[in-house]
Amino acid sequence: MDYSAWTNAAFAGVAVFGLLLTVIAVLAVRRVPSPRMALVAAGFGLIAAQGIVVGGSLFLGGADLSFLLFLSALFEAAVLVVLFLATVAR
Repeated sequence: MDYSAWTNAAFAGVAVFGLLLTVIAVLAVRRVPSPRMALVAAGFGLIAAQGIVVGGSLFLGGADLSFLLFLSALFEAAVLVVLFLATVAR
């Protein structure tokens, strides 16, 4: 069974949802400036970027799947670092 269409749709959904959450978080930061919320917005932005970069690479083809998996893991590690910083920021 070919899952490429489902995979493309999943990454597109992640990108759109991440972008929506990023916009909401940025609007919250503009209303009430907070370093923690800014870090959360950055984390959501990384999720949106992951969906765009990895999903776009899958859609366009030609990229090695193991490289895309590695790239996805890097994005997720960056999100974890940003969210950790958001929890320990003062």
